[in-house]
Amino acid sequence: MKRHFCASAYIINPANKKILLVKHKKFNRWVQPGGHMEHDEIPEETAIREAYEETGVKIRLLGEHFPREDDFIRPLGIQKNRGEQGDIHVDVIYAAVPVHETVPVYDKNESLNIRWFSREELEDLNVFQDIKITMDYILKKYFN
Repeated sequence: MKRHFCASAYIINPANKKILLVKHKKFNRWVQPGGHMEHDEIPEETAIREAYEETGVKIRLLGEHFPREDDFIRPLGIQKNRGEQGDIHVDVIYAAVPVHETVPVYDKNESLNIRWFSREELEDLNVFQDIKITMDYILKKYFN
């Protein structure tokens, strides 16, 4: 069994509380932007880089630096996602907001589409259940 270390960002627009998702080519589902960590990269850098590569949106991660101010941002969580042949993707997930108002663009080599969604729209969308759970948590924690 191989382990792949990844990071991703749940990007929420604070003005309208919508989440930015990309339609994954392999799964044909809407997911948060993210991907594999590169050599010598920390999870924060991966989440920021992958979000920009997949959406064209520059982001700021939300969260506290714990226990010291110069430590890394505490992630929302660490997910264990099973891949093909039993491989495991260890995904360090973060909440984030766009740095600027930007029209998202997607890389057609990586995803099928990109779009902002309200929480209500997720109910009728082909998403993994954890997308809804995590968005609910972020909205309550950061945007209540």
